[in-house]
Amino acid sequence: MRPLDGLVVLEMGQYIAAPYCAMMLADLGAEVIKIERPRTGDPRRSYDPLIEAEDGRLSGGFLSYNRNKRSVTLDLTSEQGRELYRRLAARADIVVENLRPGAVDRLGVGFEALRALNERLIYCAISGYGRSARYRAEYADRPAFDTAIQAMSGVMAVTGEPDGPPLPTVTGFADVFTAVHAAVSILAAVHGRAATGRGTFVDQSMYDSTASLLERELMLWDFTHQERRRGVDRYAPLGALEASDGHVALIIPTDEMWRRMCTAIEREDLLEHPKLDSVLSRAENFASVIRPEAEQWTRTRTRREVVTRFAEAGLPAGEVQTVEELYACPHLAARGMFLSIADPYAGRRRMIRTPALLEDYEQARPGSAPQLGADNDVVLRELAGARPDELERWRESAII
Repeated sequence: MRPLDGLVVLEMGQYIAAPYCAMMLADLGAEVIKIERPRTGDPRRSYDPLIEAEDGRLSGGFLSYNRNKRSVTLDLTSEQGRELYRRLAARADIVVENLRPGAVDRLGVGFEALRALNERLIYCAISGYGRSARYRAEYADRPAFDTAIQAMSGVMAVTGEPDGPPLPTVTGFADVFTAVHAAVSILAAVHGRAATGRGTFVDQSMYDSTASLLERELMLWDFTHQERRRGVDRYAPLGALEASDGHVALIIPTDEMWRRMCTAIEREDLLEHPKLDSVLSRAENFASVIRPEAEQWTRTRTRREVVTRFAEAGLPAGEVQTVEELYACPHLAARGMFLSIADPYAGRRRMIRTPALLEDYEQARPGSAPQLGADNDVVLRELAGARPDELERWRESAII
């Protein structure tokens, strides 16, 4: 048993944000039906790395965001395709989509149209800048991808070296972070529906979600009108120190932690250094003073030795791990963070799961991503009441 068993989700998603949100719900037990265009499907199905065979193919990028789902193809440019979609929505609990603003409304399958058929429907629209008419703002019609949102949200303004250009963080960061917020909002709406009997419209903006990460920088601007320089936090000394086999990252936000660090690296004399007499001064002089002094000690030790000594002193620090090290991390493996997935085209693959861990429920299934339209017949029979002759006719006319 999984906590969302019994919930039916329609996902009309592409690329990352809506697919990842729906995959989180699938991992928690919801039945997720991915609605895709006939013949082409989600554009991410064609992304490298791509493994192709005569009877099917699998993209690594598609697998990352579409595990444990069913795939149904519907031509929503046709009235019959739209009617089938409405029939599915009338039986669904949740819709998740991230099509361009206005697309579903022009097709006649937006929230208002579907709510008329199913007042319990929870409709989550993920977009770059928001879709709610009540809260419409000037960027609403802009197309949005992850990098543009990282730039707009201020994340890139504080990422990178002090004298270098703004840099994006991990590719897909704004998409995945928004997807997590969308899942939380959906589950709040599910809880609310239990009391009201009604669904709602969840307007999840990538810009809103990612800008919320800058809460500390925005607070500091409100209090001081000082902007944070890239790579430097004026209110907390932080950064990476070189070890014999890589780097260790740490933050020293208090006087007590500074004392602990000086003791750990056997440099109590730094406690009297005139440029290191406060948190603010240490933040300003981390790169010019603290790093070179501390690295006299850290460079003679491995990352593990440095982190162990810091942990013993009560200092939070971590090895800067490579992707290869993360992939092989025994701690993540012990936490069950990796799924071993057998796919008929890609073979056995090891994928990181969505990170919800509820001890009294089954964990995520190690299911692969579906082939395009693989579940047309079973889903349309079960949820839309389709007859065999109808399925054949729709297939012949390319509606499915």
